[in-house]
Amino acid sequence: MSGPCTVLIGADPVSILISAAAIRAAEAIAAGYAEAAELQARHEAQREERDACQNAALEQGQESMKQQMAEAEARFAQLLEFASRMGVADRIGAACPARPSSNDTVRLAAYVRGLRQFADELASMLQTEAARRAGQIGGVPAQIEIPAEFVAVPVTQKQTLSQRLLERVAHLGEVPEDILAVARELDATPPGERAELLATELRARIAACLDVVQQRQVQEATAIVLEQTLKDLGYQVEEIGSTLFVDGGIAHFRRAGWGEYMVRMRANPAASTLNFNVIRAVADGNREISVRDHLAEDRWCAEFPVLKQALEARGAHLTVTRLLAAGEVPVQLVDADKLPQFADEEAVAETVQRQPMQREMR
Repeated sequence: MSGPCTVLIGADPVSILISAAAIRAAEAIAAGYAEAAELQARHEAQREERDACQNAALEQGQESMKQQMAEAEARFAQLLEFASRMGVADRIGAACPARPSSNDTVRLAAYVRGLRQFADELASMLQTEAARRAGQIGGVPAQIEIPAEFVAVPVTQKQTLSQRLLERVAHLGEVPEDILAVARELDATPPGERAELLATELRARIAACLDVVQQRQVQEATAIVLEQTLKDLGYQVEEIGSTLFVDGGIAHFRRAGWGEYMVRMRANPAASTLNFNVIRAVADGNREISVRDHLAEDRWCAEFPVLKQALEARGAHLTVTRLLAAGEVPVQLVDADKLPQFADEEAVAETVQRQPMQREMR
């Protein structure tokens, strides 16, 4: 691969959602550390006179935090047991935030925050997936029955068929009116052929609703995974909106040292494709073809397989559908004032440690 390239992007729904949840959990942990550091700096001046009180408060805070950690881990264990019924417990366990090795209250608080974030997202994802699988076979088999602690509404002793079916989408919040309308009609219809037809229609609408919800979640998760993977590989990345794979759009990324070159990435949701091409930022009067254009394309050629492999490890799969050789078409020239302004190259070069990550992912 050297020149412009189009790829068909697909995703394993469960894997990509787990990956996105893990990324957001890591962000929550990082935010916890940042808030703690800011608070510590704010109170640094009064530290000496507060030391005696702080020591007692610290000990009490550690005990409270350990209790919170135990509760969060117990809930996560329940979630893992639920996930094991669908064969995805190992993937979730591998992506789970790691417990700190020390009893530092700040680290424990950030860990609990991240674990709760991770569990909240996965609980919803697993409920949706379990409901989808149940709907596909016309019933809820024992191995994917949703445990009571994950059900959004209480289960009563006597439930109508419509109530049992509506449980599959209760965790999503407000149930669409077209589904409720069929449910009401089913409740008002005596047993018989028409009631069976209405029940079949209700199942179909619930299944369609779950598919739409999961598709949107996967599209948003893919955008999160794509942006974080590029950052992990050492690229400077223009912010990628969560709707990139819903509404379409473009984003740019580059490495420090690439000068006026960057890669433009364009998403086409209708075709489920991404197009990558090297572009050069130009100012007025600087639109001549450069020999460095070819080198920039070859450089991106060498790096693309690493990105492809890293995305696949997180559940996003790229299949090349169109490929042009370097120099087959000129590198696209774009006015510099229409492109994102990335951070100073030298500053980024000092902070980005990309080589170890690249070796690990190869």
